[in-house]
Amino acid sequence: MRKFLIVLVCLFSLTVTASAAGTVSQLESNTRIDTDGTCEVTLTMQLRIDSGESVPAFPIPEDAKDVTINGRSIRAKSQGGYRHVALSEAISGAGIHTVTIRYSLPDSITLDKKGIAFLNLELLCGFVYPIENMTFVITLPGEPEHNPELFSTYYQETADSLFGLTIVGNEIRGVSNQQLKDRESLSMTMEVSEELFPQSVAKRWKMGTDDILMIGVAVLALTYWLVTMGNLPPKHSRRTTPPEGLTAGELGCCITAQGVDFTMMVVSWAQMGYLRIHMEENGRVLLNKRMDMGNERSDFEVRYFKTLFGKRDTVDATGLHYARLCRKAGKARPGIRDYYQRRSGNPYIFRGLCAVMGLLGGVSLGISFANDTVWQVLLAILLGGICLVFSWVIQSGAGQIHLRRKWNLWMGLGASLLWILLGVWSREWNVALFSVLGQWAAGLAASYGGRRSEPGRQCLSQILGLRRFLSKVSTAELQRILQVNPEYYYTMAPYAMALGVDGHFARQFDKLQLPECTYLTTDTDDQPGPREWNLLLRDAVAAMDERQKPAILEKIFGKK
Repeated sequence: MRKFLIVLVCLFSLTVTASAAGTVSQLESNTRIDTDGTCEVTLTMQLRIDSGESVPAFPIPEDAKDVTINGRSIRAKSQGGYRHVALSEAISGAGIHTVTIRYSLPDSITLDKKGIAFLNLELLCGFVYPIENMTFVITLPGEPEHNPELFSTYYQETADSLFGLTIVGNEIRGVSNQQLKDRESLSMTMEVSEELFPQSVAKRWKMGTDDILMIGVAVLALTYWLVTMGNLPPKHSRRTTPPEGLTAGELGCCITAQGVDFTMMVVSWAQMGYLRIHMEENGRVLLNKRMDMGNERSDFEVRYFKTLFGKRDTVDATGLHYARLCRKAGKARPGIRDYYQRRSGNPYIFRGLCAVMGLLGGVSLGISFANDTVWQVLLAILLGGICLVFSWVIQSGAGQIHLRRKWNLWMGLGASLLWILLGVWSREWNVALFSVLGQWAAGLAASYGGRRSEPGRQCLSQILGLRRFLSKVSTAELQRILQVNPEYYYTMAPYAMALGVDGHFARQFDKLQLPECTYLTTDTDDQPGPREWNLLLRDAVAAMDERQKPAILEKIFGKK
């Protein structure tokens, strides 16, 4: 008897729960399809919400755009593969309500592998309430030649029996034969002829003008590189010492044809004994001249060494004089003519062509974001400009892979991520991915400059070989080198830092005994280990670079 009462209570609870749920007494769906496959959908429902029930959200297809509810534009939230329209935007409280939802779909036509066109529509996306009666009308551009097929989440094999279907001219009408369960999903597919949707089918067989132009510019850039700049991949010649006559600040001139890194040139001068770098506790860095520079160094180095010190023996490397000299040296590229052939192409022309390719990729994204022509033009201009900047940033980042300043590299990675997110948002991720990969490839191809001469190839090979050695050298091998040259770490530290591998190089010396460094000093008497000394060198270099940043402000407000 007790078990019987428990069963009755459970049945009563289930009955009460079911009766308390809301329902849709009538749902009418009207879909009008254009020749380009775009759809305009209108849903009108009679919705009953019982007392105590919260107002639910109505799911619509994920690619729905321009969503309105009772004539008011809203922003539908994406969740679980659908966009959800909050019905609370139009109604509140218990009772019977009439709700009208309108939205557009970008394209409803797909092609199978054989090129046959199919119309695919989601008529119902799993609303939480049961639907007592549902009717739908689908208006096509012309009369269909084939019968539609319905698919349901509950009645997958007998979905056609749920509705009575009739085709009258260019309209497909459906009326439900029974109540649809809660969370029911309903879709329709039908083979269609290309004559009904010529614009939609043409989009799949033909690329857009922007895509054709983008590929054309990419081919032009590649042709320019192959004809005027193409080099075989650089070799890495194993080397434990830097190329003869080059300071750490001139490595970038050979690798990427960029200007002199004056700070690293000064650190090299300190290592050679021409000056001493002293870092004070307040962060100021002083350069103390130890001896004059003669004709043992290049004319470029002698000229800038004299300009740095003039008649003084001490220079503040965190001062404005030093910063201006750094910026001036950054525009110079000593020995650049020896590294490249006279008829070599210009890397900036190549990079400019690739940046135009990125601009066209941005235009393609802008067009995909909107259906309205005015918005397409505005977004194409905006995103085209943004992607043009992204292209140059990515290319610049790719050129810093082998050098110490990684800021451009991180900026390039950030620009790549934003570009791909824009592509996913606009549903043109393939265009965005192609553009991003193209810009990285362009940056790497241009980073080695133009077509190299034989001395240029040899110098590049030696520098890359040195970089690989410094980044992969083992502690055991360093022990053998230190037996011959106890100052080896301090000798190579400027080059390791200039090539961006100083951290690994310092860690390999962590357990080795090193002498005291004579060219970088502080106010303390402590003898730092290799890692601590490397951090000290980084701090000193960062302080010396700091005053170079306000260059733009100087141009605006004038020099002080």
